[in-house]
Amino acid sequence: REEEPNDDTDILNVGPEIFELVVKDNGKGMKKEAIPVLIGKMLTGTKFTLKQNRGTFGLGGSLALLYGQVTTQEPIEVVTGRDGEKHGHKIVMKLDIETNQPEILYEEKISKSPHEKGTMVSYKLQGDWVRSKKRIIDYFTKTAIIVPYASLLFDTPDGQILTYNRLIDKLPVAPREMKPHPRGIDVELLKKMTNSTRARTMKAFMKNSFQRVGNSIAEEFLAYSNMNPDENPLVLGQDELVTLMNKLAVFEKFLPPSSKSLSPAGIDVLSAGIQRLSPDFSVFKQRSPNVHEGHPFIVETGVAYGGSLDPGINVYRFANRIPLLYDERSDVTYRVVRNLNLKNYGLRQEDPIAFVIHICSTKVPYKTVGKEYIADVDIVRKEIELGFKDCLREIGEKIRRRDRVYKKRKRENRLTEYYTFMAEILSSALKRHVSISILFDSGRGGLNE
Repeated sequence: REEEPNDDTDILNVGPEIFELVVKDNGKGMKKEAIPVLIGKMLTGTKFTLKQNRGTFGLGGSLALLYGQVTTQEPIEVVTGRDGEKHGHKIVMKLDIETNQPEILYEEKISKSPHEKGTMVSYKLQGDWVRSKKRIIDYFTKTAIIVPYASLLFDTPDGQILTYNRLIDKLPVAPREMKPHPRGIDVELLKKMTNSTRARTMKAFMKNSFQRVGNSIAEEFLAYSNMNPDENPLVLGQDELVTLMNKLAVFEKFLPPSSKSLSPAGIDVLSAGIQRLSPDFSVFKQRSPNVHEGHPFIVETGVAYGGSLDPGINVYRFANRIPLLYDERSDVTYRVVRNLNLKNYGLRQEDPIAFVIHICSTKVPYKTVGKEYIADVDIVRKEIELGFKDCLREIGEKIRRRDRVYKKRKRENRLTEYYTFMAEILSSALKRHVSISILFDSGRGGLNE
């Protein structure tokens, strides 16, 4: 989103179990010819490049729309406009399940101001608001934490309007598209790459298709794999592709994948987002990039304490800036937090503490297809544990510093009460005013009278 991100979501109850979901933003809008592809098809990506995404492009949103169509038989309406254009576009369509193609029912050009931009998608779906309410509101609340640079407004079926104002203007650095790393390849992707490559030798294929592979690395790998550098990749059979994939996975001289394809939230953004929970203290740390199965990842951890936080341990989990709501106890983060010795940092289990984890990767190591939680992978667990321990050390020091200030202030207040009483007694006995400051100086060894 550009300049002033703003998302509005309305759920209007239009029947006993039928709702209309309206989602609006003020992003850059869509081109007319792109609308059917972006909204009306699933799994539209075809590039052999890697870049961190919030979800699987062309799947999540389309599945939601498909669910609405299946449960209500109602079409989808899309209204969009781009900055600098005098007209926007409105399209009403359905999804053809069998052909995975959009079916346009109606379209028109609509008037708008040149600076008006954004997209609105509306559709009807069957749902159970009463049972889903808590989870949906939880999702919005946590989304507002991880994207504090966006303004979110949610108009619920109950008539309640939840508003999350922008807290920071700074945006995370956008990820860059990168070639895949040799160690993150499966047979199907490798087959597609060899079938579509313009390279006519295996050496050229290695250099052109993978990141951080130059002449020397390509030659060493092909020699290690007993492959002819001049062989045409187009003639590789299934068995040869499987062998090639296995060799790619174990060759140790490949350089680590680049982290430029990642977009971590950043310390400033996370520190701003956690303020929605109004803690007394918070500390965030960003770990250095690491690698799992040929895919780079970055772990960002945070610990917040006190204030309006609920008593006890609270865990907030995010992956590629998406809140994770389910199966918390199965997540590697929960296991790390459970094994932390809080007493080492002057904390107790019943204290109001929030642990925040954000992992970004071109392939987040989810345990299940549903992407409910992060798998307990050694390298990921280690990064999370070290990050939390760094945060806890600083939180512990902040609490000790606060306690020292509190004790000093409490002592000074008691002395003030005592010296005020003594000053009144001395003033009465000496028949002249005795300043309380003299008594304070006396307490410091500075009384001259």
